[in-house]
Amino acid sequence: MKDRLFALARAVRAWFVPAWSIHEEGSAAAGSVFAICRAQFGRTRMLGRWATLHTAALQLQALRGIAPPPAPTVDAARIARALDPRAPEESAHSPEARVYRGDRAREVLQNEAFAWAFETTKSEIYESWQATLAANAPERERLWLSLQMLDRVQGHLVQRLETGKLAAREIKHRQQVAQQQKAWLE
Repeated sequence: MKDRLFALARAVRAWFVPAWSIHEEGSAAAGSVFAICRAQFGRTRMLGRWATLHTAALQLQALRGIAPPPAPTVDAARIARALDPRAPEESAHSPEARVYRGDRAREVLQNEAFAWAFETTKSEIYESWQATLAANAPERERLWLSLQMLDRVQGHLVQRLETGKLAAREIKHRQQVAQQQKAWLE
């Protein structure tokens, strides 16, 4: 009975007292974004996203004075290393991360199912737009905005693809410069 009461007390405390945690979105190898989340009243809400673990850990450290220690999904040792001022930045914007995201965008753009879905959706919206009466301006505007949003989605994927290609060239250039420096020093 005593154990049940303690378990109930812990559950009630977890319900009312906020708990902070850092969640990694993406993978460490490909670069990621770090989000600080607050769990309270049975809900988890994101406070914000940071490009580096260091800045997210500093933000979390500031929040610790307000809330009890978190149960981080990013391990505590990694957060501690990120707080070290001499630690290199773990960035979501590294060339490797941009290459990874560019590869994922290429996979989507070259996928037949996605290409078919984009074209089918675009043609359906366009046909609906043409079929609406000129007097129904709100519907025509909604359909036109839908077409514009679909084009923006495709544009973002193409932009990711191009950014990934440039990042791959940057990595290759860095490797060539490192080889030239090594050869020069020998």
